[in-house]
Amino acid sequence: MSYGDTKRVPMVGPPTATVIRGIVPLRAEPHADSELVDELQFGETVAVLGERGDWRYVQGPDLYFGWCEAGYLDVVIDIRGSVIGVPLAIVRAAQSHDAPQVDVLPVGAPFEPDEEDSPYVRIVSQGGRWVDVADITLISEIPHRYPTPDDLVATAEWFLGVPYLWGGTSAHGIDCSGLTQRVYFLNGVRLDRDADQQALGGRPVDVARPGDLFFFGAERVTHTAIATGERTFIHAPQSGKSVQRGDLADMSRLRATRRYLP
Repeated sequence: MSYGDTKRVPMVGPPTATVIRGIVPLRAEPHADSELVDELQFGETVAVLGERGDWRYVQGPDLYFGWCEAGYLDVVIDIRGSVIGVPLAIVRAAQSHDAPQVDVLPVGAPFEPDEEDSPYVRIVSQGGRWVDVADITLISEIPHRYPTPDDLVATAEWFLGVPYLWGGTSAHGIDCSGLTQRVYFLNGVRLDRDADQQALGGRPVDVARPGDLFFFGAERVTHTAIATGERTFIHAPQSGKSVQRGDLADMSRLRATRRYLP
C-alpha cells in the first residue's frame, strides 16, 4: 500500500433519521412485546440500517442496535459534501504533483474544498494546502442504501496487505479492532474501538455469515476478525504483519461470533 493509491474504497451511506417522539422504545425484535434494549429520545439522530414492515433497524447514539417503529422517525438523506475516497490522499503544499507532501488524509475523512482548481482543490481549513481532485468522492456519488454483508466484505478486502500497526486505524497501519471498526464506519455503522468492547455490541449468533465479527482469546477477548464465510475471515494479526485472510483452523480460541446488521 502506498500513498497516492487512487483505487476507490467501497463505501455505503445509509440514511439517517431524527427521532420525532419524546421517548421511543428500541426493541430486540420488530414487535411491540420484544425485549427493550434501549430508548431513543426526541431530537436524537440514528442510522437506519434495515427495515421489516413498519419497523426500522437502527443504531442510536448509545451505539445500541435495535428496532423501532418507522412512524417515530423522520428519515433524511443528506447528499451534500464530500469525503476522501482513496486509501490515503496526499496533501501538498501547492497545486503540483511535484510539490512537497505536507500531510495525508485517510479514506472517509470529511473534505470541504475551498474551490475547484482542477486537478487540485484547496482545503478550506488548511489554507495553502491542496489535494488531488481525483482523490475526492462526492457524498452524492456514494450508494445511499442499507449496508449489506457483501458491502462489509468488499470494504474489508480492500484493506488486504495494509501493514499491521498497534493502535492504527488507517491504511498507514492498522490493528485488528481498528480494521473492523473502520470497515463498519465506511458503511455507516459505528463500533467501539477495542475488540473486547466490540464483543459486547450487536447480538450473538451460532453460525457466521459474511460481515459478522469473530472474537478470539484465551481467558478474554484479545483479537477480532471480520467473517467472509462460516469459517473464513479477514483480520489484522499482530504476528502476520499485515491484513490477511484466515480460517477457523483452531476453534478453541473462538470466544464469540457477533452480528451488527439485521
